[in-house]
Order: sequence, then C-alpha cells, then structure tokens
Amino acid sequence: MEDKFIEAGKKVKLIVSDIDGTLLNSNKQLTQENLHAIQKAKEQNLLFTICTGRIVSMLEYYIHTLEIETPIITCNGAVIWDPILNKPMFDVPMDKEELMSMLEFCKFNQLDYGVFTLGTNYFSRNSVRLDNYRNYNEFAKANNRPTMKLGYFDDDFHCLDGINVYKLLIYDRNPEQIKMVEERLGTLKKTGYTTSLPGLLDISEKSVNKGQGVQKLAEHLKLRPEEVCTIGDFDNDIPMLEYAGFSVAMGNALPNVKEKAFYVTSSNDENGLAKVMNRYILRK
Repeated sequence: MEDKFIEAGKKVKLIVSDIDGTLLNSNKQLTQENLHAIQKAKEQNLLFTICTGRIVSMLEYYIHTLEIETPIITCNGAVIWDPILNKPMFDVPMDKEELMSMLEFCKFNQLDYGVFTLGTNYFSRNSVRLDNYRNYNEFAKANNRPTMKLGYFDDDFHCLDGINVYKLLIYDRNPEQIKMVEERLGTLKKTGYTTSLPGLLDISEKSVNKGQGVQKLAEHLKLRPEEVCTIGDFDNDIPMLEYAGFSVAMGNALPNVKEKAFYVTSSNDENGLAKVMNRYILRK
C-alpha cells in the first residue's frame, strides 16, 4: 500500500489545497509547518495553489503570504484568478434571471443571504455571516493587505445591475429552512449548489464545482489528472478529489469525503497538509 502512495506522489506536479479546514488550522491560522512545506515544494519546481469557496478579495492575504503565482480557483470553481495579471482567466457567472428569482425568494422568506462579485459583495441586513467578512477585513488591515468591499442590498437589488454574480450564499442553522431552499433550487435549470459548512449553501451556475475548476487549470498548465494532487475536507471538495490522481482527505474531513480520497492524512490541527507533502510528494 505504501508503495502505491510513493509512486503516485512522484508523479505530482501541481498541488491544489482547500483553505478552511485544510490549509488553515481550527484557529484559521497558517502554521509554520505548512508554510515550510509549500516553500519547499516551490524550491523543487512544484506548483502550489488554492481552491476555495471564497471570492478572490478574501484571498489577498494568502496569495501574498504564500507568494502564489499559479492561478487560484475561487467561488468553488466559478472564477479562476491570475494573481500575476490580477484578472480572471476563466469565469462562469450565475444566470441573471434565476439569480433574481432566488434573491426575491430569500427576501420573502427573510433568509440570511449574500452574493459575491469581483467588486462589492452584498448582504441582507439580517446577515450574521457578514461578521465573518468584517472580521477578515480587520485581519487584512492588521496585515497591511487590501480589504473586501461589503455592502447591503437595496430593496429591488438594483445594486447588481450590470454586475456578474458568481455565488449566492444562504445560511441557516435550521435544517427545515435549508430543506425549503434546496427544494426551491431543485426547480431551477441553470443553477446548482453545494455545501462548504453545516447550514451553508454555496449556490452558483449549475456546471460550477471545484473539480471543473481544477480540470480547467490543469488543462491550462498542460497537466494530466495523475500529475495533480488535491487536498480537502468538506462536501464541496469532493469533485476535485474525484478529478485528481493523488486525492487527499484531511483527518478532520467528513466521512463521505474520506471515502472519495486516494489517501487520508492527519487533521488540519496536526499539519496534515505538510505531512502528506513531506511523506509522498517532496523530495528528501
């Protein structure tokens, strides 16, 4: 079994990591062990990037700190962002008509919801999730990095006129409310969804997922699936685990995520990312 992992690791040329629950520990920190492994990978001419549900404006700190030059995959694959040219190299916005239908549905049902764009990100006035993004802005300011642009929806959503939306986020800890939203989403033809945390629905154009994003990036880099390592922990990571030749689930991953992985490493609080890189991918 060990030989199988060693042989697979030798083929890897691109490492793609999820952020929350994978690259970061439970305190949302980058550990020195993970930073060192990523730096060592670059020294060995291996490519490293991130694939996340976050929008690019919530990634500036990590792009800068990790010195990422390989395009990053954001909004679960809806936007592939070139950090050198500072612009998207691939994007799939949501269908406007179905988006507006969902926004009216959210408003009517007084849900906690927000949308993500390449400019300002808008939220309902009752949103408790908005605090997460305000906290990121405080963190970014403290580290001299650009902040996210945040705002509230106007009554008729005119703030989105002429703007592409890449993700609608709905949050509710009540399973019945989430079930109601999922039933509504099931009636739409051009819109799909995944989950990135309990009670959180990540809604995008139907074809969007992390696997599609990693595939697009690999094709751009002229790499085969067996030359790609993907690492994640939650439901939205499954498509990219299914794509890659060396797929890794974190020790803290959901059981169904571990079932899809080629290898299960230690948890995010035990530097699982660095451990699998050091053991199978990096040269000694």
